[in-house]
Amino acid sequence: MKSKPLHIKLDQKQEKLKSELDMQDDVVFKQIFIPGYEVSGLFVFVNGTMDYPAFNEIVLDLSAAQVETKHPVSIEQLVISKICSVREQDVETYETAKEHIFDGKTLLFIDGMVKGYVLNLEKEKNRTFGEPSTERVVRGPKMGFIESLQENIGLIRQYSNHPKLIVKQQKFGTMEKREVALIYYEGKARDSLLKEVNKRINEVKATDLQDSGMLEELIEDTALTPFPQIQNTERPDKVLAALQEGRVVIMVDGSPFALMAPTTITMLLQSPDDYYERWVAGTFLRILRYFSLFVTVFLSGIYISLVSFNPGLLPTELAMSIAGTRENVPFPPFVEAIIMELTIELLREAGIRLPAPIGQTVGLVGGVIIGQAAVQANLVSSLMVIIVSITTITSFTVPQYSFGLAFRALRFGAMIFAAVLGLYGTTLFFIIVISHLSKLTSFQEPYFQPMDFFGKKTWKDAFLRLPKRKKGGDSLGPIRRQNS
Repeated sequence: MKSKPLHIKLDQKQEKLKSELDMQDDVVFKQIFIPGYEVSGLFVFVNGTMDYPAFNEIVLDLSAAQVETKHPVSIEQLVISKICSVREQDVETYETAKEHIFDGKTLLFIDGMVKGYVLNLEKEKNRTFGEPSTERVVRGPKMGFIESLQENIGLIRQYSNHPKLIVKQQKFGTMEKREVALIYYEGKARDSLLKEVNKRINEVKATDLQDSGMLEELIEDTALTPFPQIQNTERPDKVLAALQEGRVVIMVDGSPFALMAPTTITMLLQSPDDYYERWVAGTFLRILRYFSLFVTVFLSGIYISLVSFNPGLLPTELAMSIAGTRENVPFPPFVEAIIMELTIELLREAGIRLPAPIGQTVGLVGGVIIGQAAVQANLVSSLMVIIVSITTITSFTVPQYSFGLAFRALRFGAMIFAAVLGLYGTTLFFIIVISHLSKLTSFQEPYFQPMDFFGKKTWKDAFLRLPKRKKGGDSLGPIRRQNS
């Protein structure tokens, strides 16, 4: 349906706009009078989005305008001269006028003129920059992204003033128009990667994007996996490192999380602390994380396998000690483990939803009290409480929260396989996970790419964090395959 052009009379414009806007109570119509030209003007905007000091300044300038005696100018020239600093474009139809009003812009109409002017007097409501809440480091920058796309891009520009840093912005969405920015280094990001990213973004038919996590799910390689195929971060230093590696960064207006693609499993296990501390400490912490992942997924399953199916593999004294702790427990090890694991997950979820001081108290006190009470009631063994506590602690060592969630879910799969097939089931589940990760891709790049131990560069930053002099002084992040 073709949009109707604006009326030339101001009162007709106002009546038509009111009908087009369905008489919305938060839409303000403010008329002014320009005495020197004996004409009226009309401002239309959504209440609460206005930068009122700037608006009042324009109103005063127009209301005090007089006709110059020596060099008179037309009303159009006068208005343009007063609004030139905030003028964006002109509108000539009611449909485009309505879109700009609900986009937070201010429209100015002058009696006797068909077109209107779009003014950028929007006052953005943003929180101030602060430390990232999900990726804290002991040493390093304490700055994190906020919900404003333009502020975030400006922060990246502050970290990198290189002229080859390219930012491409576009809007999409059928109901809520969200702006998405594609950021990369020209000459470092491969053309094939840029084409693939643009293709997937352009194919998105979402009605609304409230966060980059919604876009991540729509453009990832496959949804049939618990593992994130796109890395997200609140930290501008990680974004800069990804850009220098030739990766592409995607940011969505309204979200403080940037998406970085492609992604490999080693990237998700790296923390900025690895590069801001001494290389020995960085290497130790990195190896500790890999060990923690194995413990998180398989420790409960190994316990179930050994106690239920293969107690003969345990040393005699240890086997007798475990049997003593389970003497009065009425449940098999699998049920015992499920009860404790689900209890811990419920406490962890409750701690996240509650206010911070109360959440910490519920998590700590709840875990201790419930565990002790369960042991005294002979519902679970004391060793099971220790094992669940260890797996819970190790699950927090993963720097990427979404990646840690995947392994927390896999832990229950390992327990089921162990309860059915014993150690054979635990080994089989391990092989299934490794096979799945080996087939997984991120923007058509192998998820296990840095695990190529025959490569000259890629393996060096997978498990170890070698001294920068040995690696050529590269920035935060592993050495990637360079463009040919």
